[in-house]
Amino acid sequence: MTEKALNHLLDRTAEFHEAVHQHVGELLPVPEPRFLTAFQSGLLSLEHALSAFMLFQHGLCPSAIALARPQYESLVRGVWLLHAASDLWVNKLSEPLSLESAKRANEGLGLADMLKELEAAPSAPAGIVAQLREYKEVAWKAMNSYTHGGLHPISRTLTGYPPQLIYDVVRNSNAVVALTAQLQSVLTGQPANMEPVRQIHETYKDVLPIVHSPA
Repeated sequence: MTEKALNHLLDRTAEFHEAVHQHVGELLPVPEPRFLTAFQSGLLSLEHALSAFMLFQHGLCPSAIALARPQYESLVRGVWLLHAASDLWVNKLSEPLSLESAKRANEGLGLADMLKELEAAPSAPAGIVAQLREYKEVAWKAMNSYTHGGLHPISRTLTGYPPQLIYDVVRNSNAVVALTAQLQSVLTGQPANMEPVRQIHETYKDVLPIVHSPA
């Protein structure tokens, strides 16, 4: 991996983020609590991804990589809210923030349980859920290490961040962004909103790992 290749990836990723945010900025979710709350979770995932990318641009690698976990978790929660969450949990996560509502929400399901419920939900897209599960199995320990200031960031602070590592992390983050763009489009209830996502996948396939294009 060369610095030139990494810089090209970062330049193309900037364009990719712009295209995704332009598309998502034009979307309106179905005006129902389940769709609205899932949409907000998707927006949060996109914000984490953009923030991580900006940190990478400034060479702040440990903080950038630490955002991989909340970016991923926010997407999983959005998919779970749409396909598997009970009405009770939708209501808990959509009510105004207060000490009491925060306490109730913090008693919610963890990531592993959300994935299990998604795998059992008839309406959940099996291909997307499988990708979310695979991502967790491959990257979870490293994501936790960066989030909690463990061995990975401490060691890399001493040895530096090789271009290949940054390259791989950025591409994986882009994959989560691509999946989130699909989620946000589905939440509008308008199938036509998936066509721009297909075009984005095709145009920016060079900055993505293998991600199944939306059907």
